[in-house]
Amino acid sequence: MSEEELDYEEEENQDHLTEPKRQVAIRGEATNVRLRHRECDICFHTFTNPRRHTIQTHLPWYVAPETACWICGTQEQTANFLNKHITRCHPTNAIDATFKNREVMYAELMNGLLRELARALGTSFPVGLEEKLNAIMRIRTQLPPTEFHISEVKLVDSFLKLNCMEPPADYKIPATPLLEIYHILHWKILKNLIGYLNSDEQLWLLKFEERKNKEGLQIGQLSTKLSGPLHIIDSHFHLDQLCRQMGSGAFQDLDDLGSQSIYKTELKYAIANFVFPSAWPNSAQRSEFRKDNRLRFTFGIHPKIVSSSSTSSLEHNWTDLQNLLKSTKTVAVGEIGLDDSTNPSRRDFERQITYFRKQLYLAAELNLTVVIHSRGKPSLHEHVLATLSEICKPDQLIHWHCFTCTTQLYSAAVSQFSNIVFGITPFILKDRYSNIVEIVKTFGITRVVLESDAPYIPLHSHTIGNPYSVHAVALKISELLQQPIEDVFKITTENSKKIYKLQ
Repeated sequence: MSEEELDYEEEENQDHLTEPKRQVAIRGEATNVRLRHRECDICFHTFTNPRRHTIQTHLPWYVAPETACWICGTQEQTANFLNKHITRCHPTNAIDATFKNREVMYAELMNGLLRELARALGTSFPVGLEEKLNAIMRIRTQLPPTEFHISEVKLVDSFLKLNCMEPPADYKIPATPLLEIYHILHWKILKNLIGYLNSDEQLWLLKFEERKNKEGLQIGQLSTKLSGPLHIIDSHFHLDQLCRQMGSGAFQDLDDLGSQSIYKTELKYAIANFVFPSAWPNSAQRSEFRKDNRLRFTFGIHPKIVSSSSTSSLEHNWTDLQNLLKSTKTVAVGEIGLDDSTNPSRRDFERQITYFRKQLYLAAELNLTVVIHSRGKPSLHEHVLATLSEICKPDQLIHWHCFTCTTQLYSAAVSQFSNIVFGITPFILKDRYSNIVEIVKTFGITRVVLESDAPYIPLHSHTIGNPYSVHAVALKISELLQQPIEDVFKITTENSKKIYKLQ
């Protein structure tokens, strides 16, 4: 009788050791046998069929795909039990409930599981996880000789094919710790790894369900991570303009664009830029905004405002700005800079330069980050960088907003400032901004922060820009770099925290 055919029941005590022997017919002969009870080395209860117990109790439902229901994600004891479940619960969807032709999906699910298991164990995938596995097996009881069942060979092959790995010479699992990454697909090996986690981690992993390709890119929804929701930061949006277009409660009522259901993320911070003096919030409004712990503020006089304002208005705005920059939860001066996109007169452009310089000096005096706006001809961007180099110290915290310049300017800026980051907006999704793609592919994201620039850059026509659109920016970057989106979230979030001195 094979292990898979044995029924199992949890034993509350050891009374079965004194029970009379059972009469079991084997090949027509009556033989006295005692049903073997073995201890689960995860929960330490005893069972007659540890495989079934482990798969149903300690492993995600898809680890044994042929006895799983692929509609409701439950694991049944045997194929017969699965057929009864399908007949009872999915009579009109029987084919969809079975594993048939789902080898690739199984491989993607196991890829997601093993990658996250590596993350939980604090190591890399696949090399680090393989090393961790062998280190664990060296200190555990040596495994008896085992191998993949013939029905499991196609599962192993699909996993290896997905990850561009060579098929093994055989499907035996060595007793000595010389295990390879695909051996973890066997329930006994996976059980040993999971047994290394604490009870809370084991419960979390039991519910983990995430499909990943060979680069670790998501296929469909992400699953909740052990540490909880992934943090994201919108490093640049305009709260006053968002409220003007959507109403006073706009920020709290925003559509999260699937951030919780698809990405399992949490908007940790959003940097609200107030650049139009006529719309600067008064004291009561700022107090109301501060009730949302996610919000941080920047104040500055936009270069276009400088061009269009009278001298007396600018002087009044300058006085107000100095007071606003000292208010609670203010983290930067900006956005400030130069803009010749509307062909300002020589006089108006000179005033832009004057106020750009004044605001840079003010930021240095108050030890605040500066948010740079630079829009126009290539020579204008060079002028902006030259002004920064003249006034700011090399360690000045600088956020170059909506960076669409050349790789040469990027390199020049990085060579002069150790604490400069570059904002990538939903423009990266548009074909006309191929230079943004080039920047990301050339330099990576060590100096990138995510921006929505809401409400100005909508993801789709006839919609309003939304701070949660940074997810679409992160997804595009993930695809360009063939890098897991979780890493994009983590790196860009840390960059934003550093540049704005956030915890």
